[in-house]
Amino acid sequence: FQRIVWLVTFICSRFFGSLKVMGKENLKNIPKPLMIISNHKTFFDPLIIGTLFPFFSKYLPITFMVDDRYYKNIFLKPFFLLTQTFPSYYGQGLDISLKKPREVLRNNGVFLIFPTGERHNYGPRPRPKRGAAVLAIEMPNLNIVPVCISANKGKPVLNIGHNFKLKEITESQDIETVSQLLAEKIYNLS
Repeated sequence: FQRIVWLVTFICSRFFGSLKVMGKENLKNIPKPLMIISNHKTFFDPLIIGTLFPFFSKYLPITFMVDDRYYKNIFLKPFFLLTQTFPSYYGQGLDISLKKPREVLRNNGVFLIFPTGERHNYGPRPRPKRGAAVLAIEMPNLNIVPVCISANKGKPVLNIGHNFKLKEITESQDIETVSQLLAEKIYNLS
């Protein structure tokens, strides 16, 4: 089902939405498990980021969290279940919220996370949450790819950064410090 969504999203974003992708070469031959970190601008960001990989890519499916309130919507829930997402379990603690991402990454999968945990378009950048930092600290050999969603003359642009491992950029185990470093990796691409 995620590949069907991939096809529809690819056609809409490339042919009708004129999406521009920069740094696509940075996605070649990245070992899994892989965590993609990105800023979050629209409801469609996870779908669009999924199209960065080819239709038959070994990186698909990509799992990601969905805000609990969307998961409770009887019309949206079937879509989210079919696209291999899961609720964020906001406010229930990191052990519960990160249970599924840990499982995905330990099984050599691909997980997409928006470190700020919310959509943001204008004003000061939101403070990053702890989830992405905790996963990066727990799994020091985890490959991480930053993606920055921006606009150029009103047209959407996805900037893809070089993959890295947390241990390559810091020895810090402080969650706040790592959260800020991950956010900087994303926003430095804009």
